[in-house]
Amino acid sequence: MTGGKIPLASITDFHDRAQDKVDGVLVNMGKDFVRGAHSISDGYRNSRRTIGIALLFTGLLVAILLIVFDRFTVYEYTYNGKVLGYVQEQEEVTDVLAIAGKKLSENSTGEAGIEFVANQNVTFRLVDGRGKSTDDSDTVINKLIYMTDIETEAYAIYDGDRIVAIVKSQEDAEALLEQTKEELSVPDRGMTLVSSEFTNPLDARPVNVLLGSVQSNTTAKNQMINGGKMTTYHIVEEGETAESLAAEFGVEVIDIYNEDNSEVATELEQGDKVCIRSTVEPVSVKMVEEGRIKEVIEFETIKQESDDYYKGDTYLLQDGVNGEQIFEGTITKVGGVETSRKATSPAEVTREKKDKIILVGTAERPKTAATGTFMLPLDHYVVTSEFGGRWGRNHNGIDLGAGTGTPIYASDGGRVIRAGWYSGYGMCIDIDHGNGVMTRYGHCSQIYVNVGDLVYQGQNIGAVGNTGNSFGSHLHFEIRIYDSPKNPRNYLQF
Repeated sequence: MTGGKIPLASITDFHDRAQDKVDGVLVNMGKDFVRGAHSISDGYRNSRRTIGIALLFTGLLVAILLIVFDRFTVYEYTYNGKVLGYVQEQEEVTDVLAIAGKKLSENSTGEAGIEFVANQNVTFRLVDGRGKSTDDSDTVINKLIYMTDIETEAYAIYDGDRIVAIVKSQEDAEALLEQTKEELSVPDRGMTLVSSEFTNPLDARPVNVLLGSVQSNTTAKNQMINGGKMTTYHIVEEGETAESLAAEFGVEVIDIYNEDNSEVATELEQGDKVCIRSTVEPVSVKMVEEGRIKEVIEFETIKQESDDYYKGDTYLLQDGVNGEQIFEGTITKVGGVETSRKATSPAEVTREKKDKIILVGTAERPKTAATGTFMLPLDHYVVTSEFGGRWGRNHNGIDLGAGTGTPIYASDGGRVIRAGWYSGYGMCIDIDHGNGVMTRYGHCSQIYVNVGDLVYQGQNIGAVGNTGNSFGSHLHFEIRIYDSPKNPRNYLQF
């Protein structure tokens, strides 16, 4: 012993020695009982007093045995074979089963009806109580309602052999089917619903799943209408295989995963928890509606060839306008899409439609016409100055260094609007490509075109030089849109 504390080993040793002595006393008492009973038998006829003493001795022994047995035994309680804890009396569990079931049902996502039934899914067993702490009623309730592996019988709604929703009861399943069908069977304004039915027969069947897999009616209905991904947990029962579970839940074997959802579960044993993945396709309804309804007559788009326009060009001759009509009769829809109709009288057109007409050009485009794209004005060059700020002022184009006399090509087809000396540009050529687009070629040594000439893309229009405000032989090239300079790199790959 150190520091006034008793070592744990000493306490344990003392407990064991004390227990051994109690066990010894019980054994000796048993032996004395046998010897006493034998003596009583021998002396029965000789002494009534001896009989009384023997009876007293027997009663005392039984009382001692009951006290000792009660003191050193407890009840182990389990849910579906899973040990939850220990109690002194079974009533500490049985008295709160209904309360726990109600609370758990209220707390669950799908408000599933959970029942704890003594000697069915909740069982008891007398065990040695040494070293075991016992639970009170509040602890029992908490252990029951906070279990994560509670399995319950729920009802799955099947579309053919595939599950589309899981709810707590058959009544909920039937109500859900009606609600879903009703939501998918809303007639158009002015029409009355004649009949509706699911496109495929839907039915509800019982399935055993973990509590968290049970859906609320709202969640289940949204899933049935919109589809989505579904994850269901199940505890493997005796005789079940991956193949049988795949058939029951309407999936493939490769859709059944182990408990942590990390890999496909191929070999299953009783008690295993599996995760079943599935994709839910929306359910559909076939409905028939009748009545009188105003409808849109959608315009058509008509394309007409015209030699007034070049190939590749189009012109909107007439914009489209929808018409309207009144239809009276019956309309059949599947999944919201009309499949057939039957009129009781000819449709009444209240506004004629006007089709959209587009003219498509067929005329060959002249070589001098603008293509709408640009080509590099030189075959060989070195970029010597970029577009943008330079020497404290804006540089409106890009400079391409090349030897004097190097051919300059029209970047696109168009009409020449400048061909001569132009201030600091020196010998300069401007080409109008239409739609406000113009290209400029500055510092030329030679000009081969005149104002008013039509040139085609790639035509040799001049030669590189060093005229005007220039420091070395180069071509100053600009692209302007409505006279606003644009960076040529936005249109060409240099």
